[in-house]
Amino acid sequence: MIFNELDFYMFHKRKGVFLRNFRLRALMLLGLMLSSTAFSATISARKQVYAEAIQAATAKVNAQAKLQKWQDFSAKFSVFIPGEIAQYSSCHSALVVAIPANDRSSFQRLRYDIRCEDAQGWEVAVTIKPDVYLPVWVAKKNLARGRRVLASDIELKKRNIANMNGGYLTQPEDVLGLTLKRRAQAMQPLSASLLEQPLLVERGQVVTMIAEEQGISAHTLGEAAKKGHKGDIIKVKNLASHKMVMARITEAGEVRTLGSAEEKGEE
Repeated sequence: MIFNELDFYMFHKRKGVFLRNFRLRALMLLGLMLSSTAFSATISARKQVYAEAIQAATAKVNAQAKLQKWQDFSAKFSVFIPGEIAQYSSCHSALVVAIPANDRSSFQRLRYDIRCEDAQGWEVAVTIKPDVYLPVWVAKKNLARGRRVLASDIELKKRNIANMNGGYLTQPEDVLGLTLKRRAQAMQPLSASLLEQPLLVERGQVVTMIAEEQGISAHTLGEAAKKGHKGDIIKVKNLASHKMVMARITEAGEVRTLGSAEEKGEE
């Protein structure tokens, strides 16, 4: 402590008062030092937990991006650490990150248990809200129900997919050539629930039936008993034999008859 001339004078003239002031200052300084040390330890523990949470969330997003073939995406995270972290000092060993038992968190909200296995030992439950910005397919203009989507109807726009509960699509093959189940507004993101394969066969339509056996194919005409999309299995009446057979829709106005084993598998 540095004494100025007034302190020196007061020390001689009012020694008792000075001692009391000295003790008060010393106690205040000690309290400040202790408080500063605790604050530093709290920040350190919080920073450790924050870093582990960000690392876990980043790995999760990157894995999702690889799985769904995302391109040109970016992410930021809001990390919620409970206030109890203020009770803990920094951890001197690697923190252990685990997903809570029976976790039901979605991609939009991640949860992790982060544990310090030092002698002191502590654990906190952390919640992370990711914001992931990704180019998704949106309608360029208002599109009518039943419209078959063309390349000129759509464009890529970046959206925060964490806020898109209705789903989104990023690959052109998931959109082009499909039919809208409902009307889509301009700039509305397109989703799988909004689209379906176009109708390739109408009920009562005359279709080409293709039958294959031992590498030999035969063509005849049939009448579809119901409408369907590509891949659907429907009943078709053979117009030559008048027999009803099961067939899979392959193209517009075309079906491929199933063998007996395939028919049993579908029943």
